[in-house]
Amino acid sequence: QQQQPPYGAPPPHGAPPQQGYGQYQQQPPYGQAPPPNQQQPQYGGAPPPQQWGQPPPGAAPYGAYNVQPTPASPGYDPAQKAWVQPVDTSADIETVRKAMKGMGCDEKALIKVFTSPKYANPWTMAQLVRDYNSRFIRDLAKDIESETRGDLETTLLALLRGPLENDARVLDKALNRMGTDEDALNDVLLNRSNADLRAIVAEYKRIKSRDLLTDIKNDVDDTLFRLYSMVLAGHRAEDATPVHPAEIDAKVTELQRATEGTIGVNAVSVAQVLTSSSPAQIHAMAEAYSRKYHRDMQEVIEKEFRGDMEDALLNLVQAAQDRARADAARLREPLFKSKRKDTLFINRV
Repeated sequence: QQQQPPYGAPPPHGAPPQQGYGQYQQQPPYGQAPPPNQQQPQYGGAPPPQQWGQPPPGAAPYGAYNVQPTPASPGYDPAQKAWVQPVDTSADIETVRKAMKGMGCDEKALIKVFTSPKYANPWTMAQLVRDYNSRFIRDLAKDIESETRGDLETTLLALLRGPLENDARVLDKALNRMGTDEDALNDVLLNRSNADLRAIVAEYKRIKSRDLLTDIKNDVDDTLFRLYSMVLAGHRAEDATPVHPAEIDAKVTELQRATEGTIGVNAVSVAQVLTSSSPAQIHAMAEAYSRKYHRDMQEVIEKEFRGDMEDALLNLVQAAQDRARADAARLREPLFKSKRKDTLFINRV
């Protein structure tokens, strides 16, 4: 049985190069390398030169280094199934079925099976679902929906569907309500790898038969839409991209000119720089900004932006500087609000 390494820990020697859900992982979709110099078109077609998402004149394209793409997170690439050994699910599927038969539901039994380390890998959980459906000629997801309610139902469905399908369904819910849930959009889409994002876009299309970016465009303002367009374009620098001081200095200068160095603020330029940079590059930019302009880059963003755009940009900067701390702070905040947002916790399972 294959075990995933702890959050933030490197994989064991000889293990396939995969990481935990939500970490910075990048690779072409489903194990395929992109053609050299491939450019992915923006929403609505290929943009003209120097449109948002493109580097400034005279600069090297952001992330234009011959580096190894980082693998997708577990559950986002079907090729990963070749690395996962099948497990014996026979006793567990009997336990699950028994828990939902007759009057009432044995919720503790369901929780024990679904949260077992045995099924920590999404592909092993997928095997449990397949084996249950085959053994009893039933649909496990529908049985869960029928027998459970509330947050427990949502959590169990998230576990059995796996992180990829759950991401797509969280996005659908965030865009399918009175008022867009930008927190959910940020939680799913920001600080993700190119590989994960491509898989999410494809999964959303599979489930909803609609284009994700089109649905986002219909729900958010133009500036925030441009930021998400850049994110979903999948041009973020790979984790292995070198951090070159000259490039970092150029990006820092561009950020200053787009914020403190101008009347008003050029939100698109700021989004362009941050969404195209790797976490290591953003971390280096924050340090370089402080040295060069004697001001904290995060404080500059807080001063120059408001609302959803501020939240999205701070999300990118804070996660790059300390991902675990940023996640902990983001999960802690809803606990002190009158209306708790437990979905942020559920998305982490």
